[in-house]
Amino acid sequence: MTSARVTARLHPRTAIIVTLGLLLAACAGAKNSASGTKASPTPSAAATSSSPTPPAPPPPSPTTCPLTGQTVASVPHRPALAIKVDNSPQARPQYGIDGADLVYEEPVEGGITRYVVVYQCHDASRVEPVRSARQADPYIVNQWGKTLFGNAGGSPPTLKAIDAAVKANWIVNVGYSTGGGYSRDPDRAGPSNLETSTQALYSRPDAKIANTATPIFNYSANPAPGTPGTTIHVDFSQYSDVTWQWNASAGAYQRYYNGTTPSDNADGAIMSAQNVIIQTVPVTMSWWIEDPSGSHQPVPTLLGTGAALVCRQGNCVSGTWWRPGESKSQPTYFMLNGQQITLAPGVTWVELVPSSVTGPTAIPVGTYSAT
Repeated sequence: MTSARVTARLHPRTAIIVTLGLLLAACAGAKNSASGTKASPTPSAAATSSSPTPPAPPPPSPTTCPLTGQTVASVPHRPALAIKVDNSPQARPQYGIDGADLVYEEPVEGGITRYVVVYQCHDASRVEPVRSARQADPYIVNQWGKTLFGNAGGSPPTLKAIDAAVKANWIVNVGYSTGGGYSRDPDRAGPSNLETSTQALYSRPDAKIANTATPIFNYSANPAPGTPGTTIHVDFSQYSDVTWQWNASAGAYQRYYNGTTPSDNADGAIMSAQNVIIQTVPVTMSWWIEDPSGSHQPVPTLLGTGAALVCRQGNCVSGTWWRPGESKSQPTYFMLNGQQITLAPGVTWVELVPSSVTGPTAIPVGTYSAT
């Protein structure tokens, strides 16, 4: 006879006695467990008492700004924004240059220069004065992937070049004539009184593109062997005779005009950079007249190769720049031995210095030196 049958035939009184016995045994086991004798804790209780407090999650890994190489807590997920800014004597001092990640200085008609001021990691609450573009600007602006381009318009050939760059998917034209985000400064005389901000242009509906800037430079902690470069002289003309002076305590080159006059932002801070690149470019004067003075537009050649000087931390390295064509958007800087030149993490200025000039109403050929 099986045990199941035996259990089934127990007298009801016997079943009650058995049940009471089991309950008393359970109570005894619980008492022994509480007094630390034979009984063991259940597996769930053991796991609870021995589990350590989970560690706090690690902080987010730092990331690198694509146009400066600087380590930051986070990089904005947005494209680069390039804004064309005036640098004629009456346009100084400018607003917003000290907030830039990268600045290009290019020659324009009459021997003056203009800036292409580029933002991505950083912002500027005011950028002024915004001026018209030039035909070579799309070849500057397309270096970081699809980029927003703020400007005050341009001559018909320049606008044609911008439209072609838009169709090629190089840029988004967030210019004055294509939407909002601009106003006039009542305290300045026109035309050098158009102002904007990075927030205003990034907020435009046409600026909402899923893109981020592509790095164009390589960085390293130490400079390559070179020659002394505590003072860099870049002479575009009498209107833009620029000196960069290395300030070791500031960890930056600081910009002056005519050797002594600080090139200040409107907030009083001197324009500074961790890297200064001299990129020599042949210039051809255009067939069209750019402004009422009768000057033709200078068009620098930004594809091909030429001499370059790359300066950081008071040290300069001579070499060449090379940009083979539109399909490769970034120029590369090489030492004379063929090794690529690296920059210091930080802000970079690129000076596009005319190595030769041909055509009507020619601007001066530029000169440069470093000591």
